[in-house]
Amino acid sequence: MRPWGVRDRLLETGILDDWRERVEYNEEVVPSEIELWFRDDPQQRQGAGSHVVRLIQALDGHVVSETIIEEIRYHAVLARLPVAAVQTIMISADPDVALVQCEKIRFFRATGQMAGVITGDDRLVDGIEVRGEEPRGEPIVALLDGLPLQNHRRLRGRIVVDDPDDFEADYEPRYRRHGTGMASLIVHGDLESDEEALAPPLYVRPILSPDPHNWRSNLECVPEDILVVDLIHRAVRRMFDGEGEQPPVAPNVCVINLSIGIRDRLFDGALSPLARLLDWLSWKYRVLFIVSAGNYAHPIELAVERNAFAALTPVEVQEEVIRSVAADNRHRRLLSPAEAVNALTVGAVHADHFVGATPPRSIDPYVERGLPSPVNAQGMGFRRAIKPEVLSFGGRVVLTEQLLPNAQAMFNLYEGALPPGQKVAAPGSVPGDEAAACYTRGTSNAAALTSRAAAQLYDILDELRREPGGEVIDSVPTAVWLKALLTHGVADWGAAIAVLDRLLRNPGNSRQFKEYITRLLGYGWIDSTRVRECTSYRGDGTGRWKPHRRSVPYPSISAAPLSERSNGLAKAYHHIGLADSGQSAA
Repeated sequence: MRPWGVRDRLLETGILDDWRERVEYNEEVVPSEIELWFRDDPQQRQGAGSHVVRLIQALDGHVVSETIIEEIRYHAVLARLPVAAVQTIMISADPDVALVQCEKIRFFRATGQMAGVITGDDRLVDGIEVRGEEPRGEPIVALLDGLPLQNHRRLRGRIVVDDPDDFEADYEPRYRRHGTGMASLIVHGDLESDEEALAPPLYVRPILSPDPHNWRSNLECVPEDILVVDLIHRAVRRMFDGEGEQPPVAPNVCVINLSIGIRDRLFDGALSPLARLLDWLSWKYRVLFIVSAGNYAHPIELAVERNAFAALTPVEVQEEVIRSVAADNRHRRLLSPAEAVNALTVGAVHADHFVGATPPRSIDPYVERGLPSPVNAQGMGFRRAIKPEVLSFGGRVVLTEQLLPNAQAMFNLYEGALPPGQKVAAPGSVPGDEAAACYTRGTSNAAALTSRAAAQLYDILDELRREPGGEVIDSVPTAVWLKALLTHGVADWGAAIAVLDRLLRNPGNSRQFKEYITRLLGYGWIDSTRVRECTSYRGDGTGRWKPHRRSVPYPSISAAPLSERSNGLAKAYHHIGLADSGQSAA
């Protein structure tokens, strides 16, 4: 036990790394989020805020905004500090600066850390042939992300962009990569799979903008002069309550996709402010947030000498990669807000629909289907809750061997825009190109595809409402139905559990192995083909998927006769709790 001090406010939040980077790039003013201890008494809260503002001004700093959200006990100030004050704090291990010594402050954090990135500049021409109906109805899925390319031929007329903050003014088309890719996956799925487009349009609220410093290529992040908690709070309220004199802009939305995470806020046992916000908004508006677990693209070191690696078989390579990734869980914690209790957190499965050659000098690390991607963040969640709850296709991530003279075999994860991976709409390489595509992979993709699956399940629930006994559907909020159906109706461990059991079970974890393995698999992976029809695809042993005449015997929530859907619905009923109340599945 010790008093809360400078070390807690600064050293464990990543703020010093951000400050060093900004000093290196000769910034004169440094933005910072200052989170205060929340006080229940409004007068004490106002007094604490005024005191911190005075300390900022005493350093010749400037207060951009102050945000208080009582429902989640959040009180923060967005400040811009002069670089001289920042350097003074950085130089001393225990700086004599009143601001960082202030007992009313809980944390200093960097701003603009919620980010999405699609790397690589390779493009290909997308042979546009959109399948599906013309857009109709009101949006039921919302995307909070970067600004998509509205006129891309895959997205034209299929998205509704709501941009009250006018992010578009400074958003050149060439930078609109992450939002375009996520919108493409939600509306069309993996373009390699040639699925039908969703009928309802997709509501899009931009919350990212291009990195103004260009420190990292292709990075899109929350603007550094906006608190991300405040931005998402305002965005969701605008959807359901309206803003000012304006009525609600997307009142029928029941799924909100967040395929982004805060890089410097790794889950450490306590819920982050953004996770608390999602939990409260989920309850208040009866909406399901689908959140990506987070990606880790750092090199993978195998317990094999470099000279011996070439002699390994593909199965042995798979085993070594699985062991290395599983043992790295301490460095693969969930990224905020993936730990949110009410949200559905999604990891990636190492699979896609691409058939063809991989990049030169690369290797596919897995030969079995349904295995978790090597980029995944790992659970557990708050109070050891299962996180991520589900996995979905996230594209295959191939490895390239490091050329450094390492004793052990070391591999980088391929992050380019060439296949394998999932084919998505993308800005063109030249202005005005509205038919380009690229390949991406990761948990962002998996979350987007899960949101697409939720939209398909919404249609099925709507069908069931119109059938005899369908009134029971309305006894549970739609968001709860969707979460239960995705988690317990169409998710399955599949063959992955046998592979992981054989490789990872040992005397030290055998008694709790089921709990141990859920940090990698959750409740299982979602095969989107099981959402609307009995599975007509199966793996060919390489992580790719091909048509097959026989359906795999998984529970199906399909457009087949109602009797054929009862298994998955009964599972969902059981986990929602209706089965205990005497109500049976329709």
